[in-house]
Amino acid sequence: MQKIKPIYHILFWIFVFFFAFDLLEYAFDLLPAIGLSCVEVTIHALIFYFNLHVLIPRILVPKGSKLYIIGLFVFLIAILLPYFYSGLGYYLIDENELRVILGFLINYILFTLISFLYWYFTLYHHEKHNRLALHNEKLQAELLFLKSQVSPHFLFNSLNNIYSLSVIKHDNAPVMIEKLSDILRYVIYEGNKQEVMLEREVELINNYIELQLLKKLKAEKNITITVNGLNSSQKITPLILINIVENCFKHSDIAYNIDGFLKLKIFVENNLLKFSTANSFQESNKKTGIGLENIKKQLQYYYPKMHRVDIFNNNGIFKVELQIELTSSNRTHMR
Repeated sequence: MQKIKPIYHILFWIFVFFFAFDLLEYAFDLLPAIGLSCVEVTIHALIFYFNLHVLIPRILVPKGSKLYIIGLFVFLIAILLPYFYSGLGYYLIDENELRVILGFLINYILFTLISFLYWYFTLYHHEKHNRLALHNEKLQAELLFLKSQVSPHFLFNSLNNIYSLSVIKHDNAPVMIEKLSDILRYVIYEGNKQEVMLEREVELINNYIELQLLKKLKAEKNITITVNGLNSSQKITPLILINIVENCFKHSDIAYNIDGFLKLKIFVENNLLKFSTANSFQESNKKTGIGLENIKKQLQYYYPKMHRVDIFNNNGIFKVELQIELTSSNRTHMR
């Protein structure tokens, strides 16, 4: 259970002291009033902390409310008897027996209730904090899983292509290995960061496109990328844009259709990133795979209410338009 800082406890009991002192100073001189106020605060504190640290955790929580009520009653008798027969109650209340017992009973119920409410709300706060922590841990695990779904597919696909070129001793095989090495280095060392420079993500996209072009795609002349507005202060969550680009290559027809096309546009203005892709595809292949669903989940986590994704799928053309509000600091609530 998360504890309230001791200073707040001290301030609370100082308030109780002055409240009691304000009542007693009319019937007693200054020093006796201070002494009796200290005694009364001590009794109230004993009720408060005994209920908080003994009765609630050792009886109420493990054994239930019936035994807890019995415990409250036994403790009431144990503390009331010396209070009453010592004559202390007559000093504090200065009245008859009924008022002494009634006054003590009211204070006993009051500070028992206060201690119970304190326990309940601190417990509620602690459980809420734990739920948020577990939720964040779950999201972190999901995000790592989502990212891991992309990298193995890309890796295996690229290795298969390199293997094919190596078998025929193609000149592009060493270059593909170099490009793949650069991409994997980025994925391993930058991919787990919360944010990277936008320029590095664009550089990754360029390397990825160059790697794809080494495969001698049928429509490679129709692959274009336009970039405007980048500067050294812009940051973005890594591997979001590249996953969209990978999805374009994976589901387009540019590998076998000479008239196919793929267009990428990256434009930044006033820290608003506008990223769009458009690619041709065969009507018989309308699957978009898991890539875009992964992207949507990551955007919801990293950029809540700071992004917009529009997807269009018409007449053999698939488009993705993404807008993200960029900042120069980490916005996640790893959040």
